[in-house]
Amino acid sequence: MKRNVILTLAIIFIFFPYRLFAWGSTGHRIIAEIAFRYIDEQTRRNVLAYLDGMSIEQAANWMDEVRSDHAYDYMKPYHYVDFDRGQIATNVAGDNLIGVLNKTLQELGNKQQLSHEQIRADLLYLFHLVGDLHQPLHVGYPDDKGGNLFQVSFFGEGSNLHRVWDTEIIDYKKVNLADILSANKLTEDQINAIQRIDVVSWANESRGYLDQVYSINGHKMSDQYIDAVYPVIEKQLMYAGLRLAAILEMYFGNRTQQPKPSVMLSSTTISPADAARHIGETLTICGQVYGGRYLENSTGQPTLINMGSEYPDNPFTLVIYGNDRARFSYKPEEYLKGKVICVTGLIKEYKGKPEIVVSDVNQIRLK
Repeated sequence: MKRNVILTLAIIFIFFPYRLFAWGSTGHRIIAEIAFRYIDEQTRRNVLAYLDGMSIEQAANWMDEVRSDHAYDYMKPYHYVDFDRGQIATNVAGDNLIGVLNKTLQELGNKQQLSHEQIRADLLYLFHLVGDLHQPLHVGYPDDKGGNLFQVSFFGEGSNLHRVWDTEIIDYKKVNLADILSANKLTEDQINAIQRIDVVSWANESRGYLDQVYSINGHKMSDQYIDAVYPVIEKQLMYAGLRLAAILEMYFGNRTQQPKPSVMLSSTTISPADAARHIGETLTICGQVYGGRYLENSTGQPTLINMGSEYPDNPFTLVIYGNDRARFSYKPEEYLKGKVICVTGLIKEYKGKPEIVVSDVNQIRLK
């Protein structure tokens, strides 16, 4: 990742007043505002100290504001990552949305070795790119460049599907922070589940909405389409804000040692029996399902899928929380029983047993 942004940022900070910059897109501003509502006061102070007088709204939109400056052309691919239709998102290193986010988190895991200017640059990436990751077309299909080549008529005005999702629906609905908070009434357990830091899982969650994104009847925008997809936008703005908050708390909270995020370094596929040796890695696990349970009356209402053997001897568990179960068109504990599946995600340990939390149906595929 190029770091000449640091010197350029320093020049901008010195010679150009912030009032020359627009407030930016409403969506990115709302995400930043949500994040700051869900972090403690000390974290807020730490973040603002690194921003050196830049507001969180400006920080959230800076990467878009500098697009017209050719000095920043190297950052253009940072805003998106494409995968072919039918594929799931995987960890891809390099100059793309997933690669840059993961690299930024890795750097901040060694924050004590970074200069103030480098940390500030990383913050600007985080404020913007976490939001980009939650817009489904930023993790879209290469054949239409994430909806940019999908032409539409937005109530008589020429547009494209990407622009409609980036700004035009939000402007049309006159979205504000209060609307998003009101539309997302979440319990503490739900928030904790949402805030688990896993860039690839978040990308797959966004891709899970692409069928709805492309559900437009022809190429003419309608109120019916907007009303159908608007809840997705409300949800994704909220989730992006909560997840940005989790990252800011992790790396800028008052902690003596900052943990590092798990970043998948290869496309290795492992068996359920091998999962315990890969705690903290984002990998694909393939194996047979031996049934499961839906704990409807438990906290978080998890669905537990046993892989590798019958419960309680199963070496690995697949977990689907109640707020994500509704995304499945089938009952996972019944439909998946006896099938051989592959599941991709962050491997965690819970009560001595490895598990992957599945937040999107696209993380699972049948073999």
